[in-house]
Amino acid sequence: MPAAPLIRLFGVLKMTEDLLTDSEYEGYFQILGGVRSMIAADLPIPSGSRVLDLATGYGYFAIEIARHHQDVTVVGIDLCENDGGNARKNVSDAGLEDRVEIRMMDATDMSLDDASFDAVVNFLGLEDIHMTRGREGIHKTFAECSRVLRPSGFFCFVVMPPEEMETEAQLAEVSLFSYLCGATWLSRDEYERDLQHSGFVPCSSQKYHPGKKLSAQQARKEIRFACEHVPKLYGIEPRKYDDVWGRYGESIEKNGLGHYSAVVLMTTHKKKTL
Repeated sequence: MPAAPLIRLFGVLKMTEDLLTDSEYEGYFQILGGVRSMIAADLPIPSGSRVLDLATGYGYFAIEIARHHQDVTVVGIDLCENDGGNARKNVSDAGLEDRVEIRMMDATDMSLDDASFDAVVNFLGLEDIHMTRGREGIHKTFAECSRVLRPSGFFCFVVMPPEEMETEAQLAEVSLFSYLCGATWLSRDEYERDLQHSGFVPCSSQKYHPGKKLSAQQARKEIRFACEHVPKLYGIEPRKYDDVWGRYGESIEKNGLGHYSAVVLMTTHKKKTL
């Protein structure tokens, strides 16, 4: 009988995800098992770079980049005013206001100069761009990234392609939020086609495993939160909670629900000439 597949968690071999305890769950998104810090450290950002962080959310990834690359400046952009306010507070609390700036901006139509950044990054924000701007929004975002990048600049983004998910809990996560509100992860091939169309050359990819999942009770909280707050924050009407739980509840009760349990860093660079 073949051995069960192993999952690597920051150098330690794991068999499956672990359920979050209730005490871990309350602040887990901010920490995510340290994966933001690990990815920030792995980014190929040249010394002295000007970095753009798309869909920065609460600014956690922008902050980690500034911490790990101490001679770079970061501009984080987001469409959601609530997220922007929280990001500015987090940047201030981290003492990084001199190197991290937060602006309100649509990633599909950036009010930024051509060739004004050395690197563009994104951490798990493309599903939200898909939610608010649809499939075409991803294409437009990649085109805008190419426009604002200098020749040979890096575009590095973290996603959860469905075919890269390894467990029932992970598969349920990527399916559930797409069904709930259109927060959809595309396949690796779809991302690569849009990248090539926008003048990017794929360089490498790397998978990371924070390796945690939600209990059924925690999953219920996440789904209810999304059903309540997506309309307020993004003006999008999600599916009803009972509809979502009716579709996914049995699987979640049995397997749990992935919570960014496996993520993929895709690294590309802009061609010198298009």
